Amino acid sequence: MLLGSERMIPGFESGIEGKSAGEVFSLDLSFPEEYHNKELAGAEVVFDITLNSVSEQVMPAVDEEFYKSFGVEEGGNDAFREEVTNNMRRELKTASRNKLKNKVMDSLVDAVDAEIPDALVAGEIGQLRQQAMQQFGGGQNIDASMLPDDLFKEQAARRVLLGLVLGEVIQQQEFKADPTKVRESIEELASTYESPDDVINWYYGNQEQLATIESGVLEDQVFDYVIDQSTVTDKLVGYQEVIQPEPKEADKQADKESEAE
Repeated sequence: MLLGSERMIPGFESGIEGKSAGEVFSLDLSFPEEYHNKELAGAEVVFDITLNSVSEQVMPAVDEEFYKSFGVEEGGNDAFREEVTNNMRRELKTASRNKLKNKVMDSLVDAVDAEIPDALVAGEIGQLRQQAMQQFGGGQNIDASMLPDDLFKEQAARRVLLGLVLGEVIQQQEFKADPTKVRESIEELASTYESPDDVINWYYGNQEQLATIESGVLEDQVFDYVIDQSTVTDKLVGYQEVIQPEPKEADKQADKESEAE
């Protein structure tokens, strides 16, 4: 973990500061009263810690080797700055659109009151569980029963409902994935690789991957359609705020419960 990232509960990082590699110690802490997991909120806990190693981040020398590590073979500092700027612009555009898209999709789901087939929710839970297990090193040493259905049920239900809503809009408006936009999406993805043409050919030669791109484009077309029917107000924000990940579903739910209280 990186000290200063503030990803742990208060007192955890400060309790590690000043310790040396090889030390074994315990921290007596308490979860915050407003912690999103109600079962842990305010609970006292003891962390038994073994500090295996301590390392420090060191700024690298900004030289030709540094530039090459980012794929900039020629042009030196000017070419490197241009590459970084282009990447930041691309990341900013993607993050900004995704945040607006998520808000629109959330609004669509909240506006719909419909019965969701249990079988569809169960199938989505299975996919979410599989994704979670993959995040824990491929799931080789994890018993699937350790991840109960309730852990994914709310997110799965929302994803199923969103899929049904999008499907209905697509059917009513007779949307089909725009081949031009599919090409643009693939070219944008390919532009980050050393051999863009090879990547483009790979996508068009792989029907499963191409279908994934087409599905994303179709979803974007629905998003654009909904935006055209809506009133959108621009807001000036900083780069870091835009690229900061959205809160997880559990955090969103906790915020809603706090507001209700």
